[in-house]
Amino acid sequence: MPRNDGNQVKAHVEVFVMPGYHLAAIDRSGIDEKNLCPKCNELLKEALQTIACGHRYCKACVEDMLSQGPGKCVIDDAIIHQEQKMSSTPLSNLIRFPGPIVDRFVEREIQSLTLHCVNHEHGCAWKDELRKREAHEAVCEYVKVPCVHSDCGELVTRAQLADHLEQRCQYRLETCEYCHALVTFAVMKEHHETQCPAVLIECTKCTRKDIPRGQMASHIDPLKGDCEEITVPCPWSQIGCPESKAMKLQDREAHDVKNVAVHMTLLFQTVMQLLSLEGSNLREPNHVNHKDVNMPSQKELERCVEQIEHALKENEELKSKLLQQEQRIHQLESGGAGQNKPIPNSSVTGQESTMELSRRIHNEAAKTADLEVLIIEGNRQNEDLQRQVATLARALEAAKETINRLQRQFESMSHSLALRNVTLSDLEEYVTQQEVSSHDGVLLWKISDFARRRRDAQSGAQVSFYSPCFFTSRYGYKMCGRIYLNGDGIGKGTHISIFFVVLRGQYDAMLRWPFRQKVTFMLLDQDNVEHVIDAFRPDPNSSSFQRPRREMNIASGCPTFCPLSELNNHAYVRDDTMFIKIIVDTTDL
Repeated sequence: MPRNDGNQVKAHVEVFVMPGYHLAAIDRSGIDEKNLCPKCNELLKEALQTIACGHRYCKACVEDMLSQGPGKCVIDDAIIHQEQKMSSTPLSNLIRFPGPIVDRFVEREIQSLTLHCVNHEHGCAWKDELRKREAHEAVCEYVKVPCVHSDCGELVTRAQLADHLEQRCQYRLETCEYCHALVTFAVMKEHHETQCPAVLIECTKCTRKDIPRGQMASHIDPLKGDCEEITVPCPWSQIGCPESKAMKLQDREAHDVKNVAVHMTLLFQTVMQLLSLEGSNLREPNHVNHKDVNMPSQKELERCVEQIEHALKENEELKSKLLQQEQRIHQLESGGAGQNKPIPNSSVTGQESTMELSRRIHNEAAKTADLEVLIIEGNRQNEDLQRQVATLARALEAAKETINRLQRQFESMSHSLALRNVTLSDLEEYVTQQEVSSHDGVLLWKISDFARRRRDAQSGAQVSFYSPCFFTSRYGYKMCGRIYLNGDGIGKGTHISIFFVVLRGQYDAMLRWPFRQKVTFMLLDQDNVEHVIDAFRPDPNSSSFQRPRREMNIASGCPTFCPLSELNNHAYVRDDTMFIKIIVDTTDL
């Protein structure tokens, strides 16, 4: 790995599929054969020269050849040794098998070669020295990267990524045309068919076809629904209504109208039982103001229930007696009374018979009048009881209204408290943001709880997170960093990946676009021995560096910023904390 002893930093490590530098097809014919690795047939990378035969190989190719012991040159079968001692004698420190040596001259020569981008055949026109190609590939619009949606997995070029995410990705979020919720495009049809609460569906009971799915449950609710085909018993049967057969909505409403008095009696019996169980908890609820509502006592409720039951029983008896009297009067008037008590023609005269009949009619009329008086009195008592029931019902409604009013006040206070908490949270976030934000283009990003965040990245619970935002000046570009502690793209599972994000700012209209400032990433060694550094210059043609049309642009940066294996070799993580430094060049702003 290249070193910079003067600055005590470690350069970014590049990872390719092949050990050597990959060549575009247009460059391969112009490369000298001596600069190609005999093993991987790519441009030499970190060239090593063998002592036995003098051929040059990539460092990674030599390590692979020597991984199982001495290797053979693929050109002339010469034995290639690792550097090792000949024996354990005191002279062993001087006598060694010579291993391959670093050919720095060839390495410099190769780094100075002018090459095309490896994506030239896909349309990239970049051409420059090899040493600059790594920085270009970090921002090349023609590099294929995986879609940010892990379920998609499609590889698209950076230039096409934005269009892919907005138009072609099956896992993009789209707004449902019915409920306006954000739904993954791939399951939109299933959402419409089985889940969307706003889609109109047909009721299986009454065949209505204009009911939103989200309202179907309330439509077929046995007690509160408006489906006319649902059959349920009288809801008052739970507290004693004798009607037990299942009824449709229309029959149930007619039953309720006809049996108001019976239902009210059952209701007050239930209230009396609840009062006896709950005692003062119901008669004196904490949220009810007794000055506003005159609630009856338990004894008054018991007395009312007894009066209602007595009046109903007496009313039924009076109706029965009145019916009997009407039948008897009708028989007497029609002459049928003689059949019950026949008047012997042989013992009385016609005048006596007439007088006896008149007397009986008079007696029956007197009894009927008495019964009518009793009926009138019973009706009056029944009306009094109905008025008392209505009064109690109004008192109960007033108590419910008071409870509802207090509940609304409580909900209003809870809502106000929640708003205050949100405002306080926003203020705390603003203060925190002001504490960590900078306005000089430099961000020192402290990443705490590193172990937990790393586990979350490995498990997929949270694969990445963003840094606080920072600015190039008080009114300059707004930016932030995004880090993947378990890697992303070609660095997934092997490297830490870090990216640079341009955010939408308040003063974007006054700034120069596209964004062109050099960006440098540093993973700080807390012992100040070897920092990991990588830098790139933005591609002005990339959509990542145009003026943001949304809250943030697509991130761009270094998918292979630092190998995960290097984290334990230096003090990059100490006390479960890592420090990342992002530097944006502001010299020409």
